[in-house]
Amino acid sequence: MNEDLVLRARVRLLLNDDWILSGEDALWVYRALFAVNPRVHAHRLVHALLDAVRSPLVADLPRARLALLEEAATATAWMDNDRDPYRPMLVNAVLHRLTALREQLDGAGQ
Repeated sequence: MNEDLVLRARVRLLLNDDWILSGEDALWVYRALFAVNPRVHAHRLVHALLDAVRSPLVADLPRARLALLEEAATATAWMDNDRDPYRPMLVNAVLHRLTALREQLDGAGQ
């Protein structure tokens, strides 16, 4: 992992006014921090990925949404049931959206 990128991500997170970073920077920040410490940052990465799936930038790109959801599904595996009481809810949300999108893609013949 690029140490400069991780440092920039940490600084961006520290400069944030809210408890959880959201918006444009959330995805790259939590991806960078997840690569360094997945157990700590998995929860927030999953949230950032779910936000990205709902973005108008990928509204017409089902394959991009599928890739984001698959990444979110992988990240949920790093979440700890004891530390994160919302894990079951996030896992269900990711799997529900992933299943629905796969069915949509299969039905469309893509």
